Amino acid sequence: MNELKLGWIDYSSEHREKVMAVLDALSAPGAVDELGIGRIRDGFADILFPGTSTIQTRAKYFLIVPYLLMELEKERYARSEDLLEKLGDEEVALIETLNKEGQSGVIGGRAGTNLKRKPSNIYWNGLRTYEIFRHESLSLTNYTKAVFRMKHNKELVNTYGNEELDDAGNKDGAYIGTFWKCILPEPGWKHNLSMDLSYEEAHLLKTRITSAEKSKDSLLSYLLTMDYDNWREIDSFEALDTIIPDKGSLRDNFNQANKFSEFLHGAHIRYNLIASNGQNKTAVKKWTNWINSNFVKYEFATFPFRKVLHRLSIHNSKLTLFLRDWQEAVVSRDEVAMDELIIKREIELKSKDRAKLHNSKMYSYQDGDWIGNDKLQYRFQDAKIIMEDIVAGLEGKYAEAR
Repeated sequence: MNELKLGWIDYSSEHREKVMAVLDALSAPGAVDELGIGRIRDGFADILFPGTSTIQTRAKYFLIVPYLLMELEKERYARSEDLLEKLGDEEVALIETLNKEGQSGVIGGRAGTNLKRKPSNIYWNGLRTYEIFRHESLSLTNYTKAVFRMKHNKELVNTYGNEELDDAGNKDGAYIGTFWKCILPEPGWKHNLSMDLSYEEAHLLKTRITSAEKSKDSLLSYLLTMDYDNWREIDSFEALDTIIPDKGSLRDNFNQANKFSEFLHGAHIRYNLIASNGQNKTAVKKWTNWINSNFVKYEFATFPFRKVLHRLSIHNSKLTLFLRDWQEAVVSRDEVAMDELIIKREIELKSKDRAKLHNSKMYSYQDGDWIGNDKLQYRFQDAKIIMEDIVAGLEGKYAEAR
């Protein structure tokens, strides 16, 4: 099999950040998108679990990154690029500290000094979403440029120390500076670094998620306000159905996402049936269950996929036609038409040379294989790791010692 190689012209660090984000997203578990519905999957994930990503590992990085940058803001630099380079050096240096402590979820734990995608880049969107970083429109690169410019003009305010009150008059424990709303690290924090959240860190992160404009009405926020026992044993997105209110925006968002997953589930199953030439016993069983499900019997024919595309501001004529034709083929129970449509869709996305279903050299079925998506999870498992870290900080050993 010929290996796919990608290249790009490296105009700036910001362009490089975007390219690395795409490559990391493609390499994440569950990211293989054989049928081109990734924008829909990610669109719902951003609504349900904003600020998360499939390559985030632990909640602690939502604090580590601000801690580093608040310290680095105090230094002087000849160029804004120097700040970014120093940040990268600091992030790599922390890998050794965390590895020595045997911490789980260490970004760069294996790559070490060869780490390409730093925590600051991976968590930057979440820091903006939760308003820990106070300027939503600034990329990491533009933030460092702003720091450099403001320090040069002596405009940067680093006087962290003013506690802000919420609407109820309660302190959320954050300190306010020009760029950050975050607690301050303990002296010598780098030398005693743990991936566990302290009570104060967990409290801050929960407060930010449940109060920030872009996340306060999300499913992520709702779950964080619930008792941990209500969702600790839930291991799939669709199983959240039992703990979501019967009415309201949360229910509407969940239903729309869950039913879209069910709408496309059959296409993912048939993809694996075609790829295995019917040998995949798991796919055979799943297909029988899906085609005879109540959803297919009573809801599939009227599922408003165009409403989903409109909701997520997706304007893609080929995707729209694929969803339309899939709906028509399933309603008519025409399996030949379904398979031809799926094969055509993959070729449309990849070309004949790279399409697994068209080019036998691209794929040979092995017992137990599953290609691409099954049921869409919308980053629930990734968000659950973050939520569990927060709960552990609030209710675990740090809370007991408090």
